[in-house]
Amino acid sequence: MKKNRAEQSEFSYYFGKPRLEMNGNECLVDGLKSVVEYSGDKIVISLGKKTITFFGDDLHINSFTREGAVIQGNIISMEFSE
Repeated sequence: MKKNRAEQSEFSYYFGKPRLEMNGNECLVDGLKSVVEYSGDKIVISLGKKTITFFGDDLHINSFTREGAVIQGNIISMEFSE
């Protein structure tokens, strides 16, 4: 059975691109390149050409791998920049 064109391109659209997933008091970040700044109220991460700044209270990186990280704490806001 052949897959339709929409099913084939669904994963190719996201493959290799950064991805964020919020769940309660944590944010999973895939596509992480490096941690630029790290403190309890601000975490800045690089996704290559873009950066994400997390602002909040009691922020920390719970899990860190080559592919991504899990930011936990009271995340108040996020700022995206190039």
